[in-house]
Amino acid sequence: MSSPQLWAVSGAAGYLGSYVVPELLARGDSVLAMDDLSTGRAEHLEPYHGKPGFTFAKVDLRDTAALSALLQAHRPRAIVHLAALHFIPACCADPARTVSVNVLGTQSLLSAARAANVERFWLASTGDVYAPQSSPHHETQSPIGPFNIYGLTKLMCEQLVALEARDRKDARFVVGRLFNLIGPRETNPHILPEILGQLRANPSTTLRLGSLWPKRDLVPIDDAARAVIAMVDAAAVGVTIANVATGVAVSMQEVLEMIGEIRGKPLRIETDPAKVRPVERDHLQADVSKLKAMIGWAPHSDLRRALVELLAAEGPRD
Repeated sequence: MSSPQLWAVSGAAGYLGSYVVPELLARGDSVLAMDDLSTGRAEHLEPYHGKPGFTFAKVDLRDTAALSALLQAHRPRAIVHLAALHFIPACCADPARTVSVNVLGTQSLLSAARAANVERFWLASTGDVYAPQSSPHHETQSPIGPFNIYGLTKLMCEQLVALEARDRKDARFVVGRLFNLIGPRETNPHILPEILGQLRANPSTTLRLGSLWPKRDLVPIDDAARAVIAMVDAAAVGVTIANVATGVAVSMQEVLEMIGEIRGKPLRIETDPAKVRPVERDHLQADVSKLKAMIGWAPHSDLRRALVELLAAEGPRD
């Protein structure tokens, strides 16, 4: 895919979408940005309106007729499917909506992609499809066992992709199992946006947070966007599943200590029982050997660098 191409990006106004879109435009490709703006932020895409190669379409992916008409009118070469509900407490609070948006939306997009003869399809899945384990998760060697309704819906989406690939022998499908993304412009109230929000409100505050001991593989958002595009470029016929992560896991306690070091003042923290999840995964870390074999690299694991960039963009001005 070296010559300029048209890409369709679902969830384009969301967190990862807001990095994938400019990355594609910067390399000279065109983008059909699709979002219903229910959780995505219109301001993420405002810089590109009116720019050559950028088109925005407000569409609910569950409207298969409208989606099919849109894709057949534009005929993208590739689809990057990011649209989903993925804030886990919200997913657990409304499982019916989560299944509707994540599963029905994915099937609708797959059907529309088939009708428009889209050759390449990238699905955002998650490390939450794996059963809990303390060692790095491997795509074929680690047991599957979703930890919550979000992970279950993403596993179902993976299965829908596999079913579609069985009938579309010449198409190229990639499933990217994303681990925990880190960087500016987060659209969901995860713990890092919560920390920064409390610090912006009062740089000297005592942070009230939930559990700090679970370890997570924190993936710089800009590197994740570049990896998504590289995976589509490298896609082989059939289905390829690969983790999108750094291969390193750290606890939120370690993150907080490093934020304190960067700011030159230790953070004060107390536990807020209302923010402690009743069930929590101890350890979520990826084996990234398959990603490296596919695209030649993996997102960087320099946590200090990632936190410096995040604090510069969204941290307190103190």
